Formats: sequence, structure tokens, C-alpha cells
Amino acid sequence: MNDTSFNLADELLIRDQLVQQLSEELYQLMVQHPELFVRFYQARKAEAAHAEALKLLQAQVQQVEAQITAYQEQILAYQQQAQSREAQMNDLKAQVIELSDRNQMLERVIQEMPEVYRQKFSERLSQVNLKIESLEKENAQLRAELRNLQVLLAAQARQQQQGFPSLQPARVGLIPSFNT
Repeated sequence: MNDTSFNLADELLIRDQLVQQLSEELYQLMVQHPELFVRFYQARKAEAAHAEALKLLQAQVQQVEAQITAYQEQILAYQQQAQSREAQMNDLKAQVIELSDRNQMLERVIQEMPEVYRQKFSERLSQVNLKIESLEKENAQLRAELRNLQVLLAAQARQQQQGFPSLQPARVGLIPSFNT
């Protein structure tokens, strides 16, 4: 152990001597060439300033990178919104086309409606006119039969007053009953 403590003490002594020697040489160099130390001091000062500036720039770069990331996320969100809106617009365009086609079809139907109603009304009117003609013919026939019956009844009444046997109509089953 003694050996190691001696070695340590020797090393410390040698180190102290070297530091002392270096210190003296630096002092002599400083005295002989003061401009080197000024430049060294300025270089150290500039290096510290550059290191500080580098730290600031690195912080700024990190902030810019964070902003870029945020902007990229926003751009992605806007792109997704744009795609969604474009899909909605395409759907709406398809609906507009479909509704336009339907509207045109309905306009054609509306334009054709008066003619269709005229035709339907004309068909119904012709049926009604045929029915009216049929009823008028039947009415004329019934009036003629009624007149014949009145004449026959009048003749029968005269015969009864004169004492003649009564005349029976030939078509008794066809005489309508007006009491109902």
C-alpha cells in the first residue's frame, strides 16, 4: 500500500509541476503575444454565442417541425373534408339529374293531361249521349203505347156507355203499371 500511495503522491507532485510549468509558459506566451489570447477569448466568446444561437435555432426548428406536423394534420383533415364534400356534391348532382328527368317527365304528363281528359270526357260523353238517345227512344215508345192505351181505354169507356162488350187490349201483359 505504501507503494501505491507513493505513486499517487509522486503523480500529484509531477502533475502540480506540469501545471505550474504550463501556467508559466501560458503567462509568458500571453505577455509576448497578447493578441493570441484576445483572439482566443473572442473565439471562445463567439463559440459560446454560436452554441447559444444553435440552441435557439434548434428550438425554433423543433417549433417549426411541430407546426409543420400540425399543418400536415390540418391539410389531411381538409382533404378528407374536401373528399367528403365532393362525394356529397356528386350525390347531389345525381339527385339533381334524377329530379330533372322526373320533372321533365311530369311536365310532359301535365302537357298531355288536357288531351287525355278531353278523350276520356269525349268517351264518357258519347256513352251518356248513347244512353240519352236510348232513353229518348224508349220514352217515345212508352208515350206511343200510353197514347194507344188511352185511345183504347177511351174507346172501351164509350162502348161500356153504349152497351157494347169491352175490348181487351191484345197485349195486356205489356201494359206498364204506373202506380208504383
